[in-house]
Amino acid sequence: MSDGNKYYLLAIAVALSFCSGNVLAQDNTLAVTFYHYPPRLQVEDGQPSGLYYDQLQDVAKRAGYKIEWLHSDLDEEAAMLDAGRRAFCTTGRLPNKERALRWRFLPYLFDVVPGDTVLTRSELVEKLDDFLSITEVAKDSNYTGALLKSGIYGASMDQHLASSPKWVLRSGSTDLQLMKLVLAGRADWTIVPKQQWEEAMELHAPTSELVEMPDFGAHPDYPIYIACSRALSDEMFARLSDAMAEAGFVRGTLAD
Repeated sequence: MSDGNKYYLLAIAVALSFCSGNVLAQDNTLAVTFYHYPPRLQVEDGQPSGLYYDQLQDVAKRAGYKIEWLHSDLDEEAAMLDAGRRAFCTTGRLPNKERALRWRFLPYLFDVVPGDTVLTRSELVEKLDDFLSITEVAKDSNYTGALLKSGIYGASMDQHLASSPKWVLRSGSTDLQLMKLVLAGRADWTIVPKQQWEEAMELHAPTSELVEMPDFGAHPDYPIYIACSRALSDEMFARLSDAMAEAGFVRGTLAD
């Protein structure tokens, strides 16, 4: 064999070895999307921290994976889950039957977070109080609502939103954006998680001018499960599920 052929075969061997190493590295990596969701998940300078971060790092380690953190937002994350082309998991989502058809939920309860609250401006409280619930308000085209595109707001509200009423804006990508729309008069009401409003009042003083309408039909406390893409392999799903059990999470009633 000529020296040229020897070098050629050596180059191929090195390339194959490199590629094999990359495959192994990818097999041991779990992609997880994240976004600012205080107080359980903080993002500073693009880096996540907090309870969810620590818990997922622990679960991934138990399963034998290293996490590749991917900065995202609610709507982008939902779109990626719907597409099901990339194998990844999230830092937690509220499950329902429709989502379970498109996403994979690890079968262990990850968290229970405080429910939603309805916010409006002070001059609208008496008018909205004439309605039985926020769903009834959402059916009245005289009042403009602002909600997240990928948000879930309870069975009755979600059923109404399925008809895509033009007076309910679904353009906001964060809860703070929704609150700002109401403050600016571009919307009359919104629904946000209680904890998001509490944090907003600390970081963005004008949001304290909004008025809460308690017991008005907003979603109660949320059971949160880790949602993963349908592209996630059965092996990864099983290893992550076993790791959650090992970490002490309680198996939920959710059926994948």
